[in-house]
Amino acid sequence: MPKKGEKDRYLHIIEAMGEGVLLISRKHRIALSNNSAETMLGIKEITGKRLEELFSGSELAEHVDAAFRDKDRQVFRTVGYHDAIGENAVLRGKGREKQYEFCITLLDDKYAVATFNDVTMLERLEKVRQDFVSNVSHELKTPLTAIAGFAETLAEETLSEEERKGFARIIQKNAAHMQRIIADLLLLTSLDRAEIAPTMERTTDTKILQEVKAYTQYKADTKEIDVTYTASDETVLCIESLIVQAMINLVVNAISYSPQHTEISVHTSRRGRMLDFIVSDHGFGISDDDLPRIYERFYRVDKARSREDGGTGLGLSIVRHIAIIHKGTIKAESELGKGSVFTLSIPVS
Repeated sequence: MPKKGEKDRYLHIIEAMGEGVLLISRKHRIALSNNSAETMLGIKEITGKRLEELFSGSELAEHVDAAFRDKDRQVFRTVGYHDAIGENAVLRGKGREKQYEFCITLLDDKYAVATFNDVTMLERLEKVRQDFVSNVSHELKTPLTAIAGFAETLAEETLSEEERKGFARIIQKNAAHMQRIIADLLLLTSLDRAEIAPTMERTTDTKILQEVKAYTQYKADTKEIDVTYTASDETVLCIESLIVQAMINLVVNAISYSPQHTEISVHTSRRGRMLDFIVSDHGFGISDDDLPRIYERFYRVDKARSREDGGTGLGLSIVRHIAIIHKGTIKAESELGKGSVFTLSIPVS
């Protein structure tokens, strides 16, 4: 039996732990809990209550019973939202549910100790990683399949010279698309790791928009879209090449998602210490459901149209990273059938 001083010391240690700790009796009554447990579960005054009083599901109680019955440690993951556990939490949480990893170990014949962590962010990161690998594989597989198929066809001796040239052009187009995907992935990796040297230089919005126009004019002409550029001739301290890249991505997106014979406006506006680069179009627009996800890698509002125009699905993710590097923001406003407005804002200095 520990002395009072030792007992107080143990209690202080448990209270200081980042993990949630619950001391649970064989009859499911909680004899002890720490602040981390109450904070993570979002439930106050846990001690003294039974599991059935605190949680609507039976999952936690079943694992406690299994620990007493089998004398084995129980390790499991579950979903929680306030007093809901499992499927009830998913239904009630509506995207706000949390993922917990529990470990239940017997202390003696009367009590089991449950320690747990909030692993919601780890689960989300793992989901992002899995989606990313899946998307990269899919995006590269499509052009690679075309290249392999038409290369095999080119080996046939019965093809005419015109057919050979046509198949060769298809191979070149798909190879170029793969190169764009890889180039964008490498750029995103560099931005993620802050490998791009933050060499800021003074330039003007006029110069930036001139470069953007030079890079995008051909694409606008092919769709007979009129793009107007209006600069306010402001001087700005930035990584010019990255801001040009971000604006090219925004303008190319506007062209890709706009019908032929429409207009796009690209202009700048000084707002306090910020300079706004604004791209407005009268295109197809973005739904409210899609809008929060447009900066995700490989997320496409219209997959068919994006691939047809040669998009990699990485453009807006790159824009977002460039905005962060400049301690700026990117904002999108849109209405289906009426068009979109993207505003890239960066500090003037």
